Amino acid sequence: MNIGLVTIGAELLNGTRIDTNAGWIGTQVTSHGGKVIWHTTISDNQNDIKEALNTMPKSIKTIICTGGLGPTHDDITSSTLFNYFNVKTEFDSEYWDLLSKKFAKRGIKIPNSNKNQAIKPCASNGKVIPNSLGSARGLHLNNGVFDLFALPGVPSEMKMMMEEYVLPWIKSKSDISLDVNLLRTTGVMESALYEKLDPFIKEHKDVEVAFLPKFTGVDIRISSNSKKINNSFIKDIKPIINKYYYGEKDVELEDVVAELLVSNKMTIATAESCTGGLVGDRLTNVSGSSKYYKGGVVAYSNEIKSSQLHVNQDILNSHGAVSEEVALEMARGVRSHFSSDIGISTTGIAGPSGGSKEKPVGLVYVSISLNEFEKTYKFSFTSYRKTNKLMTSQAALNITRLYLLNGRRKT
Repeated sequence: MNIGLVTIGAELLNGTRIDTNAGWIGTQVTSHGGKVIWHTTISDNQNDIKEALNTMPKSIKTIICTGGLGPTHDDITSSTLFNYFNVKTEFDSEYWDLLSKKFAKRGIKIPNSNKNQAIKPCASNGKVIPNSLGSARGLHLNNGVFDLFALPGVPSEMKMMMEEYVLPWIKSKSDISLDVNLLRTTGVMESALYEKLDPFIKEHKDVEVAFLPKFTGVDIRISSNSKKINNSFIKDIKPIINKYYYGEKDVELEDVVAELLVSNKMTIATAESCTGGLVGDRLTNVSGSSKYYKGGVVAYSNEIKSSQLHVNQDILNSHGAVSEEVALEMARGVRSHFSSDIGISTTGIAGPSGGSKEKPVGLVYVSISLNEFEKTYKFSFTSYRKTNKLMTSQAALNITRLYLLNGRRKT
């Protein structure tokens, strides 16, 4: 099944917002028997929307649109599609009452501008797709030539509606049975991962393998027409990638670390400088984190490193805040302060300023401290501040994961 994707929003074109929806949709559609063969991004403009639908490849019989379903003046996707498909509409008073009650529960009087979200196609002209997370319902329209699904641009709402309505529909209409697995890895570069797996890729010619790199790691997408074929390939490569592999699909590294901490009945505390609390933030993204996360100290200044984490002032003076010695003192200090089993620390030059020849931007130290094991790791990341913070938090979580899996001998 050939599918077209139209992402709508001026913010996607001018760089105000990065489009993360398209990649996710493409992956999900592929695993359900479809294939995105055409994608365009356009502004919130009636003529642009109509032109996109008129000029798409004729082999496309299913369109997915995202964006432009909100309550403001520039959210014109619904009205444009109703006009394009010549759809008769009506005001959904029942949904308006429901929406009004949702707003009232939050102590807000619903604005009249939200009334456009209560417009729906008459029964014979299309369907609305429920949205349990927000106010913008989706649409499923058909003009006898192609089916169109209009979904909100908000990622969480779009994904929920895709999973509950659109993807099952695609699977039911597709004559392709494709099995797709997504393996998640971290701590290894794409090129190094490819070199390790290349012999297996050449051996398994009936498997399609794609490497999907990002700053926190490399996802490996494996697809074939048989679950048995996929499983055979995964069985062969698992021993090769075992050190780097941490989960499948959309599992995050903090989910894995949380599970390991709970299963090992261990607690952790964080001492963060260059990451500014990001490691603690990620650890507490998981429900039930109070079982394993004792707390954290954001020790950005040397004063706090010394007073709260008891980093020796002489060590700070002689080695500097960004050093192996200070990182280890921070990990020891936070473990002692919170009486946790594990202390993990981060210190580095996040950038873009503050670097030197001896300590360039991107230099990071991460330490882990336990009663029976202590170690500090040195990294050289990028010249971009936010990227460095993210990569450092990933490294800290991965160091914790490896210790919990293997103990001191293999970290």
